Amino acid sequence: MKNVIIKFLGLDKIQQENANLQSEVAKLQQRLNVYDETSFTEIAKETMNYYEIASAIDYYDLVNHISISDIAYEIDTNDLARCIDLSDVAGYFDSESIAEHIDYDNLQEHMTDALDVDIIAQTVSDKIDNQSVGNGISQDAVQSMIDTAIQQFADSLEVMVSAKLNINK
Repeated sequence: MKNVIIKFLGLDKIQQENANLQSEVAKLQQRLNVYDETSFTEIAKETMNYYEIASAIDYYDLVNHISISDIAYEIDTNDLARCIDLSDVAGYFDSESIAEHIDYDNLQEHMTDALDVDIIAQTVSDKIDNQSVGNGISQDAVQSMIDTAIQQFADSLEVMVSAKLNINK
């Protein structure tokens, strides 16, 4: 009677389908055991469409999660410097426009400040003192020589910049 009820309700077909599914699951588990992790990686690489993945990225959301300092930390400045062609960079500068905006007096003042006369004078004075040269060179004479050398440097720098700008015209 039990078999009649099972056939009447169609449970026999469900039992048969269940047995088939269990058999399929067992086969799939065997296949999974055969493949190792690298096989799945290779399959994933072959089947991935990077264009589809990239198109699914929400760039605005991505930008909110990127820290500029983290990116800057990862940049190797030596590698970056090797990739920059200075002649290409120089091509973007308009030398006439730069020449129009140069304040030579201000440039000379900044160069003098950058050279820091007091530090140079102190260094020269210390060297003279350390050498114990008793030839009567005074601190004022050393300062005068340094000032003259700096002025000559600034003048020659101005001449070089002017010459360079005149060449580019």
